[in-house]
Amino acid sequence: MWSWIWIVVLSSGALDDRMNELSLALESRHPATRRVAVRSLAEIASTEAWELVLPCLGDPSGEVADEAQWVLPQIERADLLLGRGGLRSRDPLVRLRVAELIGRCPGPFEGVDLAKHMTRREPDHAAALAWSLERLARADALSEDETRCGRWVARAVRFGGQAGAASLMCLEALNSSELESELQRAADARDELLRAAAAEALVRRAGPGDWRLVMSLAQDEDPGVRRALVEALNIAPDRQAAILCVDRLGLEAVPTIRARTLHLLRSWSGLRHRYDPRPWLEWALALPSGWTPIERTEPVERLGTTTFAGIPVSSDRLCILVDLSGSIHTTMEGGLTRREYVELELERLLMSLPQTAKFNIIGFCDEPHAWSKGLVENRRGKAVQAMKWFRRLSVRGKGDLFAAAELALGDPDVDTLLVFTDGVATGGRRWKLELMALLLEQECRFRGVSLDSVLVDASARTVRCWQEISERTGGHSTELKITDGTERASGG
Repeated sequence: MWSWIWIVVLSSGALDDRMNELSLALESRHPATRRVAVRSLAEIASTEAWELVLPCLGDPSGEVADEAQWVLPQIERADLLLGRGGLRSRDPLVRLRVAELIGRCPGPFEGVDLAKHMTRREPDHAAALAWSLERLARADALSEDETRCGRWVARAVRFGGQAGAASLMCLEALNSSELESELQRAADARDELLRAAAAEALVRRAGPGDWRLVMSLAQDEDPGVRRALVEALNIAPDRQAAILCVDRLGLEAVPTIRARTLHLLRSWSGLRHRYDPRPWLEWALALPSGWTPIERTEPVERLGTTTFAGIPVSSDRLCILVDLSGSIHTTMEGGLTRREYVELELERLLMSLPQTAKFNIIGFCDEPHAWSKGLVENRRGKAVQAMKWFRRLSVRGKGDLFAAAELALGDPDVDTLLVFTDGVATGGRRWKLELMALLLEQECRFRGVSLDSVLVDASARTVRCWQEISERTGGHSTELKITDGTERASGG
């Protein structure tokens, strides 16, 4: 017995020493050291360890703060997230980080305690909290009467924009009595994001009379709403969803929506018909009641009207994001740099776009640099002007992809982000790829935007993360291996 007690004392002393080491590591001037300390404290997972991790949400380095945001959902004392170090912090970025990470916690939470923090003054914060409440509701991780929570969330629907759209989806997940009136109002709203959320909510609820509104929103004037509806049909596809997709295949004018619709039909059926809706209609009408799609074991071929570095491009409203951080200047075997390679591919892409297409280019390192404030129609030598600007763009620094993506998503005309990068975020307030995958999916969800990526000489882990980002937004990712001036692409 004495030996057992002695072992416990030694173990306790060793743990105290380790905690002291990690506490000192959090004061290091090197972000990588602080990040590793955060991860190690999360493995210890004691209350004392979490109390050291929580302030790291306010670390000036995105590398450290993102790591804290990623691991904190494992915390056992969730009440710490609701205090002055969390939702009641004076730092708005800390509040935003906590508002998101709560949605990945196992719970339980009292929903009204979270919903009360949703205010019109902080729409980004309200949107993140609504998204978290939605995820908690779907995971059955809310512990109190959801009726009161629904009343608070319904108020936030009136905020509009991303916050309103996320709040509407939260009401659907809560199965709130407030949903009925808010859903009809959102379906008729001028706000495109609200209508897109209404489309998804109607498809998910699938109540009596909902399909009439779904059919109406399938013809919405805004392409983002129509794209969001197509994505929603993939949540639980059935016979009527297949018939609606076939109908849209014949009527849709936007190339990306037609391509995505065709991709879903091919994925559901295993057939390889192209854009002619007639064979698809014959297939859909023959489906039995209660049909569900076959399980796909092989990737479905993706079609495009042109290509960029091996990736098919179908969009005519795209924004190209090019990572100009240090790796872009790497010289490949044969003397060609990655920058020179992307210039060749970019010129080839722009020259192949139709005159009716719209595009923009954003080069990013420490901050994003846009050729234009918004998409520009590809006529009167605009492609040549864009290429001259890009060749003259001389910037160096770390790669802040998230800031570039946010800038691009601020343009309501964009339907595709096409990213050329080595895949590793090295600058800005967002650093962890797994977290960025979740955040970008939610940013694109109601905008009907897909994210395509071309990864140059990326690691296996990086490739997996980017494939997840692309899959979550209905896009695709290509891994590019460049050797001796030649390229080898593999899609995902």
